[in-house]
Amino acid sequence: MANMRPIEFRAWATNEKRWISADKFILWIDGEVTDIIEEGKAVFDDSTVFKKGTFELIQYTGLRDKNGNKIFEGDICWNEPNELYGLVFYDEKTAKFKFRFSDEMRSSDLYEWSDEVEIRGNIHDNPELLEESAK
Repeated sequence: MANMRPIEFRAWATNEKRWISADKFILWIDGEVTDIIEEGKAVFDDSTVFKKGTFELIQYTGLRDKNGNKIFEGDICWNEPNELYGLVFYDEKTAKFKFRFSDEMRSSDLYEWSDEVEIRGNIHDNPELLEESAK
């Protein structure tokens, strides 16, 4: 069997602006358990129920930064060789996680940079990192 990356998530409560433990969560539609996120509700580890549109699931990329920290979509990483911040995002067109540099629109596959970048924050807790570096 080929090595498969672990499917992991973290969750952001959009209305409450806080992180929710998402090690285990259940999604359902009309009382039926499902894995469809587009509809229904989710119950997270702390037994809190969140309705559609009030939480955002953020996926682990399967890669780690130069310090061994897991890189998630939405993380803001410092790229020492280029001395700039970049954003980790999922590219729907290529179905790959990408690393977009903050001072330009160029982006590369994240796996090309993961061992050179360091996570400094994320788009929910530290959006100012990208704003500052764009100046």
